[in-house]
Amino acid sequence: MRNWKYLGFISIGIFWLFTSVSIHFNPWFSISQYTFSKLGRTSLANYPWIFSMGTVIGGIFMIWYGVELVKNHVKKLQILGGGYVVLSGVFMILIGVFPDGTKPHDFIAVATFLSFYVGLMLFGLGNDKKIFKVSTVFIFILALAGLLCPCWPSLCYLEIYGLTLAVLDMISLLIFAQYK
Repeated sequence: MRNWKYLGFISIGIFWLFTSVSIHFNPWFSISQYTFSKLGRTSLANYPWIFSMGTVIGGIFMIWYGVELVKNHVKKLQILGGGYVVLSGVFMILIGVFPDGTKPHDFIAVATFLSFYVGLMLFGLGNDKKIFKVSTVFIFILALAGLLCPCWPSLCYLEIYGLTLAVLDMISLLIFAQYK
């Protein structure tokens, strides 16, 4: 596929589209009080399948993005990084399979973000351009700092922060990375 570099953006766009539709059908939802995952909780949300389908479809595109990262690069760190992006997509799918309120959900939600950041950081470290190495490590540090910071009024703000960093990481990849 020629335009594979945009698959990560498509994945996040799908997530936002389904999340926005789900928010529309759940007027009780507030980013100040809840996580996005509440939109998939069967005992709370109206049409929880909308949010869950968004994470499943978005996860499929994230897996595809990770596979393309692996296929289109030869350096070991970049291949390993692409593998972590694939893992992130698998976890994203599992968010839809194990909605909020199930035992594995919290671990899966955190693992989705962390595996993505680790993946793109490793991918960046395998790149020849120093600026890309620095940008991916910097974004990874920002992600960890955000995760450890007790400053968030709700976890939904942390999720928005995490998604913003993911987009910045992919923009950095588009600008600085070298492609085969």
